[in-house]
Amino acid sequence: MNDDISVVLVSNRGPVSFVKQEDGGWDIERGAGGLSGALDPVARRLGDRATWVASATSDTDKEALAAGAADGLASKLGYALYLLDFDPDAYSRYYDVVSNRMLWFAVHCLWDELGIKDFGDEELSAWSAAYEPVNARFAQAVLEIAEPDSIILFQDYHLTLAPGYLRRARPSQTIFHFTHSSFCGPDGLERLPAPIPRSVIEGMLGADLLGFHVAQWVDGFLACCDRIGAKVDRTAGLVEHEGHHTWVREYPIPIDSKDLHERSKGHEALDWAKHFDENTPGPLVVRADRTEPSKNIVRGFEAFGRLLDRRADLRGKARFVACLYPSRQTMREYRRYSEEITAAVDHVNGRYPDSIELFMENDYERTIGALIKYDVLLVNPIMDGMNLVSKEGPTVNERDGVLVLTRGAGSFEELGEAAVAVSDALDIESTTDALERAVDMEGRERSRRAEQMRATVRSRTPGDWIEAQLQDLVEVQAKREPVTPPCC
Repeated sequence: MNDDISVVLVSNRGPVSFVKQEDGGWDIERGAGGLSGALDPVARRLGDRATWVASATSDTDKEALAAGAADGLASKLGYALYLLDFDPDAYSRYYDVVSNRMLWFAVHCLWDELGIKDFGDEELSAWSAAYEPVNARFAQAVLEIAEPDSIILFQDYHLTLAPGYLRRARPSQTIFHFTHSSFCGPDGLERLPAPIPRSVIEGMLGADLLGFHVAQWVDGFLACCDRIGAKVDRTAGLVEHEGHHTWVREYPIPIDSKDLHERSKGHEALDWAKHFDENTPGPLVVRADRTEPSKNIVRGFEAFGRLLDRRADLRGKARFVACLYPSRQTMREYRRYSEEITAAVDHVNGRYPDSIELFMENDYERTIGALIKYDVLLVNPIMDGMNLVSKEGPTVNERDGVLVLTRGAGSFEELGEAAVAVSDALDIESTTDALERAVDMEGRERSRRAEQMRATVRSRTPGDWIEAQLQDLVEVQAKREPVTPPCC
């Protein structure tokens, strides 16, 4: 990458959060999630050529920002961090109502799954009075910070409009937008009320380059471009709309296998691994997820129950350990889904006592311990942008465990050949069949598949992922085609 390049990273959540000390001072802790882990090393490597723009998402962050605690962050991080303080009500409507309800459900095609038929004035008001202004504010912050030759990297569905706002204000800026979720296409997006579907696509087309995890989501986006009348060249991976050209590419996000392997050797993770090993007389089935409807958790438990129904030899021996953690509990759909998860576990355990061990709080070391010891890892989302658990499991597992994977997971493009595929994520019997195949798989075949997955996962690093994007952006800035070839 060009040593003179300057980069502005823009995301809803930043790389760190503030922690108040007993003496009234402030410290920071690294942000959770794959986005922070992937982008922070790049920002540190760029040093004073990088700036990160994000929102102050918690009351503690806002208090620290007001106290001036953010002023000295560059010396701690190695790069500048610019935090935006939004009105709490506006931020909640932008984040909860629009981003995490309307747009998240749209890009995952969850309308029928959740029984959502339409939207009213509340949602349309949240779009116009919160989502649009917050995106405009992010774009304005970039204008205030970035040089005209800087490369701007917007992140995720929270900021679909920001590229368009920035493009109109500074037409020559080099702009990138990456979508970290799935993007199922018109069937999801067009269930939203006008003008939202068209505004989302046109906002994203303000970028010079768009990134998605896998070809399936690229195709979903291009189908939406067709619907608004844009000129789509799938062979080139190029969209022309209102005189502007946007390249569209896939960048499958990897995990940091080396770091994860080191964490799996920690005492706490190994203690949990020992616990699961000693308390499971037969095959151990594991899952690790947020309590998110798109993850299809309830059907996974029901499928395991049906496996025990049909296999008397597994009763009292096979166990299912589920390491879950609550997600977006301010939203009624998520609260209801957490209740459905608990009810499904109770139903199976009522027939086969203690066959499912459910954890409902975040404990990463416990999750690693479970991944070390699984015989079967169940990853059965309806739709998932990538799903890093499906990559983390094969990395640390010591039993040549079998991955059961639905085609709706973005990782299926990389791992599907070595996994046991679920033919239909919504069909419980097909999931039961896949679990049974995985449990019964003989050792040599397990070993072959596990080694294939390990090799695939270890072949790329988060650094490779972001460097490919930056290399393509340097080419685009120079009016050349991206190095990464089109996917579909």
